[in-house]
Amino acid sequence: MSNEPVILATRGLVKEFAVGGRRHTMYQLLRARLAGGTEPPTRRRALDDINIEVRTGETIGIIGDNGAGKTTLLKTIAGLYAPTRGRIERRGEVALLAGLGVGMLDELSVAGNIRLYGALCGLSRQTIKERFDDIVHWAELAGFVAAELRTLSTGMRARLAFAITMHIDSELILMDEAFSTGDKRFQEKCDRFFQDSRTPRRTTLVATHRLDFVREFCERTLWLHGGRQAAFSATGEVLGRYLAFVPG
Repeated sequence: MSNEPVILATRGLVKEFAVGGRRHTMYQLLRARLAGGTEPPTRRRALDDINIEVRTGETIGIIGDNGAGKTTLLKTIAGLYAPTRGRIERRGEVALLAGLGVGMLDELSVAGNIRLYGALCGLSRQTIKERFDDIVHWAELAGFVAAELRTLSTGMRARLAFAITMHIDSELILMDEAFSTGDKRFQEKCDRFFQDSRTPRRTTLVATHRLDFVREFCERTLWLHGGRQAAFSATGEVLGRYLAFVPG
């Protein structure tokens, strides 16, 4: 893997957001000064000096507590957020999967949602048509093609959404908590998919709390803590440090 070209790199990446989404009023500033305090902060740093290089074909895990910066990092890499400082170097087409199944409609049938969500994921009409049966088969929904989405269980909906995203052809896939919904069977099917579909052409970054998945499928892992890069190295080493750090 070390000889593969770099498909993604971040150099001194910093991302800040305005606190509260608006400027402080003159009253708030004066009250803070009269109370003997400092002026209230106007910016919150969500990412602070992130430096990573990812090579083509790698599967990279991203771990950390809620609020550590995982989602912000993926959205910044995808171009939804502009970096405050630093830069991102990227090659090839990028697909961000944030909130698996977001965009599917309860009132539409399974067939209708395959076409709708497939389009939202960037699949062409021809691709959806050619792979329609494969999607239904993987999702185990052969008897539910005409059923409205609202009649399906959480696990069935999760399988349907993931079955569609499996056909995204982008070189760089960013997955944000893609396994947080669904039942145990769904997670097992996802694991088998990753086991059977490893390809030197596709690179995947997966933000997840599922450490078992990270341990089995990710060559390297990035640990974020409070927006900072706590570690980025071989998965076994990073997980060892993370588990020693996390209380309990």
